[in-house]
Amino acid sequence: LPIYYNEYKSYLSEMESNIATDAVLSKKAAKRLAKISEKKTRRSEIRKRKKLEKRSKHVIKTLEENELSKRDRLRLEKEKLRGSLLAKPDVVIDCFYEDYMSNKEINKTRMQILLCYSLLKNHDRTFHLHLGNFSPQSQLNKMFLEKTPGFNSMCITKFEESVFQYFNPRNLVYLTPDSENVISEVRDDTVYVIGGFVDDNIRRYTSYNRCKTSEIRTARLPITEYFQKTNHKQEVLTINQVFEVLLSVHNSVSWKDSLLKILPSRKNYVLKETKNNASNNYNDSENSQCEKHENIAT
Repeated sequence: LPIYYNEYKSYLSEMESNIATDAVLSKKAAKRLAKISEKKTRRSEIRKRKKLEKRSKHVIKTLEENELSKRDRLRLEKEKLRGSLLAKPDVVIDCFYEDYMSNKEINKTRMQILLCYSLLKNHDRTFHLHLGNFSPQSQLNKMFLEKTPGFNSMCITKFEESVFQYFNPRNLVYLTPDSENVISEVRDDTVYVIGGFVDDNIRRYTSYNRCKTSEIRTARLPITEYFQKTNHKQEVLTINQVFEVLLSVHNSVSWKDSLLKILPSRKNYVLKETKNNASNNYNDSENSQCEKHENIAT
């Protein structure tokens, strides 16, 4: 039909012209003209209806988003991120492990840190996000400056010192899948450390041994407490997955529901039929020995 559109328009004009010139139309011509006019009106109505539907969807969406314009939403997101600098608890991504990683793995670390930062905008209760052992001369910082516009203006606290020196070691809990202790709650008076270590080969005990030497407490996420026997690969999560689980629990979602939502389905986790409580649940007030974490930490 589009091929004959111009012919159709000229035909329509001709018919309308005939109305002006002819005093009387034959029944056949009048019927044909009425049909054309009706079709034209119907198409016009359809166009108007679609326009209204589109506008209605936009209105509904705006109402669902608390009637905020895009500019207002961005402003509120920035305010929430600025507020996170005063939030508790502190969550630190430990950037100590650059020498263990290839450039590809360092870039993956950068992207996972950015995912952690973006998660802060989506929750009512946030964390104060830190990058520890973060040197301006590091390859990670160079990648941030090259590939992440506005990195220096992000609401992230960065420091060059060791995480173990910057904070009181008594307040630290290093998250690692190799720990024997199980984290049972997210407390405001605790500093949680996630190893900024993307290790595609999954070398065990890298951060565990550091913690053990420095007598830093460790804990792991309760994955084996809610899922059937897992292998070590299933217990190792990315930086942003560990961060998101903690953030979800901090916002009053249960460990079980948080893990079900965030654990990657490709790893084929199987939920236990009954909820088993960990025999050695981790309590932040207790003094526990230290263990490890790999970025991909959990």
